[in-house]
Amino acid sequence: MLRLLSLAVAGVALGLTLYSGLVHIGLARSLLGPTMRGDIALARSDRPGMRVLFVGNSFTFKNSLPALVRDVAAGDAGARPIFSVEYAAPGWSLHEANKDDGLGKLLHEVRWDVVVLQEKSWVLSLPEEEWRSETYPAARDLHDKITAAGARTVLFMTWGYVRGDRWHEPHDTYAAMQARLADGTSKLGAELGVQVVDAGLAWAEALRRDPSLDLWADDGRHPGRLGSYLAACVFYAVLSGREPTRSRFTAGIEAGQARVLQQAAENVPESEVPTTST
Repeated sequence: MLRLLSLAVAGVALGLTLYSGLVHIGLARSLLGPTMRGDIALARSDRPGMRVLFVGNSFTFKNSLPALVRDVAAGDAGARPIFSVEYAAPGWSLHEANKDDGLGKLLHEVRWDVVVLQEKSWVLSLPEEEWRSETYPAARDLHDKITAAGARTVLFMTWGYVRGDRWHEPHDTYAAMQARLADGTSKLGAELGVQVVDAGLAWAEALRRDPSLDLWADDGRHPGRLGSYLAACVFYAVLSGREPTRSRFTAGIEAGQARVLQQAAENVPESEVPTTST
């Protein structure tokens, strides 16, 4: 009996570990709702630094994007530290975030400098009349709450999916979806009067510089390690006003590739939305 009980306990523990891992990579939905990770103790402290809260889903927490932003800042000698915290759940939308009581409390627990809002990656690629009915009211409410808490709102523009076997909608293309995402996110940002972090445009710029870059994970949607690092460099440039090429942190990426990604992040304003013909 003791042996069977021991095996059962071990099985439950293994199952919980596997489930936790699936939740963190976005393949399972957390039964406990959103999870908070990151530099929360530092954010709550009196230590000098920029306090940034990332609100989103697996496109935010996969590869620990907020932690990468912090590490890019730490790798830039003389730069202001960034204390980054993620509050995210798999599949979360801004509509769901707006209804979450925990987020409302968190906004007032820390003197945030910036709060990043990430909508579901595909929603803002829909026709405007569709995302306006749900995303805009939620984004407006969240922006009002963030402003009332004394912080600045920014929007996270994600990237288009790659076509082919890794994406189950083969009639669309990466360039077409990226163009729609850029249009939708830019319109929402203009409507709210907030800044947009153009990570999606940085992907287009990086691929223009080096088409061999593998920015996506195997599912063709989520970011791979290179994609998350690129997004982190864009966030760093926007949040700090400094060039990512100043940072020595490369997340273990080969130096030449890291340089391409850093330079693409620096030159996002010079890049263009890809045309829908490719």
